[in-house]
Amino acid sequence: MQRVPTSTLESLRAVDVQLRWVCAAMIPADPDGLMPSALAAGVPEVFLPRALALRDDWAPAFIAALASLPAQPPPDPLLAIRALDPMSYYIVGQLIAGAYFMNAEVRQALRYPGQQALHDAPDYDEIMAVCDRVQARGPVYIDIQDSR
Repeated sequence: MQRVPTSTLESLRAVDVQLRWVCAAMIPADPDGLMPSALAAGVPEVFLPRALALRDDWAPAFIAALASLPAQPPPDPLLAIRALDPMSYYIVGQLIAGAYFMNAEVRQALRYPGQQALHDAPDYDEIMAVCDRVQARGPVYIDIQDSR
């Protein structure tokens, strides 16, 4: 697995207060206790650094977006998050949600196995049979300028 640069981790620590209230606002605990909150799932401490290691191209925008938010949660935290510019809002949402789904307990509770590699074995004989028919037919081009 890739490692997060030390500078990114330091920048992330600088916005830890904002990160925590953003996580709490975006993924709160389930009232029935079936799903953990983002904080309880370890998003800020464990899984977000892993997500940033995979999407290091988003790290500067993510940290800048969090830094632009107030340190203390506003009365309507979701409204403050939604007020981010569209790309920042997208990056914050994708990274926090993606980090949340990295938690094995979350995936198990949802019965979601996570992303899995698909190994496709195309039938090249069938593909070539289609190509052979098209080549045997020849070009089919109708010049609409000449048909007037």
